Amino acid sequence: MAAILPYIPQLLQILLFLIMFGMGMTLTVGDFRRVGQFPRAVFIGLTNQIVLLPIVGLLIISVLPLRPEIAVGIMVVSACPGGATSNLISHLSRGDTALSITLTAISSLITIITIPLIINYALRVVMGDSGQLIQLPLWNTIVNIVKLTALPVILGMWINHRFPDFAKRSLNAIAWGSGTVVLLALALMVIKLAEIGDVWSFIKAAGLAVLCLNVLTFSIGFFSSRLLRLPTPQSITVSIESGMQNNVLGMAIAMAPTMLNNPIMAAPAGVYGIMMCAIGLGLIVVFRRISKNNQLEAEDMS
Repeated sequence: MAAILPYIPQLLQILLFLIMFGMGMTLTVGDFRRVGQFPRAVFIGLTNQIVLLPIVGLLIISVLPLRPEIAVGIMVVSACPGGATSNLISHLSRGDTALSITLTAISSLITIITIPLIINYALRVVMGDSGQLIQLPLWNTIVNIVKLTALPVILGMWINHRFPDFAKRSLNAIAWGSGTVVLLALALMVIKLAEIGDVWSFIKAAGLAVLCLNVLTFSIGFFSSRLLRLPTPQSITVSIESGMQNNVLGMAIAMAPTMLNNPIMAAPAGVYGIMMCAIGLGLIVVFRRISKNNQLEAEDMS
């Protein structure tokens, strides 16, 4: 076990590359063009992900008494794009799967630029002068994120385009493989935290903040969509995309020697990954019931 400790940050980056490659194999160029089909839903979803999510994160770390590294870790999660898991949860919840894929794909591109800006701002706010010493270099960080996210997605999309039958047959393997890789990433994070202290103390320190982030973003995503009169399937998807972020990317950013290089900052992303999946499974039941009730009401009216 001790032999892999020095290589955990690099292993996390490899696992993230595999996750994003798998996601790319489920995407086509049409997923990006689909913005024109439902521009209002895409605008609301991206506003929740790119703008409101970091604001909610800032409010949480301003209100709760958090260790500085944990507070920055919350902002790392808040800056991340949607994760591949959200597409599966959206489908099972009877949401708009096409919208979910579109939001995940576009947010993954936009956050290449916004991640270093949000995290550097958080470092200044939370850590003051000491935060200046660990600022993310803008262009180097963008290049690193491109290599870890955009590049594998493009490679996966090329495979999907060049070998569509193979990509289609691989969908189940991709879904299960992505889940397995996420679990491996969480295990690596726990091993790394154990090297520097008590794992459970780090998890407990991040737990309440992560729970607040999950509950608030899921709720804001759904109710903002209903307020702006999106159909129920699109409201479900915006809620899920707002509350399920790419936690493996967050862990990789926190642990990578070329980025934050701080395993404690990875703890919130790890806790977030566990909690978002648990809440997401519960939401499948809730959203399916909402969809069923709406369908029954529509049938009664007709």
